Amino acid sequence: MKTPVLFTFLSFTQILVITILPFTSADLVDYTCKKTPHADFCISALRSDPRSSTADTATLGLIMVDKVDANAESTVTKIKDLLRKSPDRGTKQALTSCEESYKYCISALVPSSKESLTKGDPKFAVDNMRQEAIQASSCEEGFGGKSPLSGSNDYENKATSVAAAIASLLL
Repeated sequence: MKTPVLFTFLSFTQILVITILPFTSADLVDYTCKKTPHADFCISALRSDPRSSTADTATLGLIMVDKVDANAESTVTKIKDLLRKSPDRGTKQALTSCEESYKYCISALVPSSKESLTKGDPKFAVDNMRQEAIQASSCEEGFGGKSPLSGSNDYENKATSVAAAIASLLL
């Protein structure tokens, strides 16, 4: 008599866990993103990564840092292409400055941010991502008007702001 009751209880528990588990991760993404400066961007960026479905807050921060890194990598590629095509000296100078900033992000800010989030010391991730947001804004301003990198710089600003906000939740 006790075996069917135990079996029913275990089955019910498994069904409950299977149904609720995906919603808790989605709720964590929503909950976390609502505490960032670009909530819709945050939700979209995090949900596009399958790791977010089982992530804790630190992992959500790592996912956003990965988004920053991927954007920086693609921006450097775009800059190299633009440098080959641009005859204007002022544009080349602005592009070169942007390239240096994005390369610094890739080589120093991203790895340090990932390490600080992984080791449970998110202060460095907050500082690094804020620094990269400033550098992306400076890149944009370096063109003195119409920038060929506006889309990339805007994405970088949003991604770094969100990454910094998520990391600050861990302080």
